[in-house]
Amino acid sequence: MNNILKILIGLIVLLIGIWTMIDPAWFGQTSMIYGLGWWSYTWDIIRGAIGPMLILIGIIVIWITYEESKV
Repeated sequence: MNNILKILIGLIVLLIGIWTMIDPAWFGQTSMIYGLGWWSYTWDIIRGAIGPMLILIGIIVIWITYEESKV
């Protein structure tokens, strides 16, 4: 019973997340029932995270190469 409850809660959270991303204009509507349209904000966050992510990956590659050279 406990696992079923966790799965149901996970599905509810997943559906709410999907609902917040859907833009009502995709359906030709303006009502909040069709979603909040947060996809544009999420896309801005993804684009803004690319630079710091590349810096982090570069640091990790340099660190791994340095550690391998010590052996």
